[in-house]
Amino acid sequence: MMKYRKLGRTGLDVSLLGFGALEIGRNWPYWRKEKEDFVRPNEMDAVKVIHTAVDHGINFFDTAPAYYASEEILGKAFKGIRKNILIATKCGEWFDGEKSVYDYSYAETKKFIENSLKVLQTDYIDLLQIHSATADIIRQGETFAAMKEAQNEGKARFLGLSTDFEDAALAAMESNEYDSIQVSYNALNLLMTKNVFHLAEKNNIGIIVKDGLAKGMLSKKYSDIADAKQMGKIEQLLRIATENNLTLSELAISYVISSSIVSSVIVGTKKIEHLNANISAIQLPNLSVDTLNAIAELNN
Repeated sequence: MMKYRKLGRTGLDVSLLGFGALEIGRNWPYWRKEKEDFVRPNEMDAVKVIHTAVDHGINFFDTAPAYYASEEILGKAFKGIRKNILIATKCGEWFDGEKSVYDYSYAETKKFIENSLKVLQTDYIDLLQIHSATADIIRQGETFAAMKEAQNEGKARFLGLSTDFEDAALAAMESNEYDSIQVSYNALNLLMTKNVFHLAEKNNIGIIVKDGLAKGMLSKKYSDIADAKQMGKIEQLLRIATENNLTLSELAISYVISSSIVSSVIVGTKKIEHLNANISAIQLPNLSVDTLNAIAELNN
């Protein structure tokens, strides 16, 4: 059975495991672009994965114009069930077929929003986020102004951002204008726990975690890691996983959701077998304090 948590002050009950829709819409290499899993699935297979996620209780789907065909595929998959789904999409970045293009201006943000509504085949977006936000973009406020107007028009229910930068996350929360923050957090990257998580909890701002599997490095794909130092840390995590009778991915997901401030961990997948494994990981018993401490010490 799927578990749910409140997304901060939004009051939305989001599935603890969210569906990251990048891989169903865009060929995505990460650091393994020579591998066969670089290529996205065809539309029929993508819709099967989406419907399987819904059948297992996943109600939170994270997409973006930068994920190429992702929004369009989700729009088709959600016909007839839209009211049961929480869609999070983004603005500021799109994919031209070869590379990402960025534009955070007011005018372009409005275009992003209108196009997303069209291809998602919906009248509203549950969570509208700034994509790849920097502190400068937050402080300038042009993107947010367009998003806020969309919210006032009923086209967006709640507003947030996605960022890899601590200063951007802090600036957004200090403004008290954003309902959620999507950040990278995993057993190899604890940056956001230092200041961001504490402020989010204090202000009741929802935390959505991306890169919970460290772009696949905390999965079977770790065998392709070339960096010796990185592999050394992975091997220590593998030892911890084995001691707990867990796979590396199970340990990684269990670690992320052990933080009560985390509303949902977004895991991207395009294969039903991987989706089922991730869903099973959500059901596992809580990690022990000793295990949590061992992972924290690994990152000191």
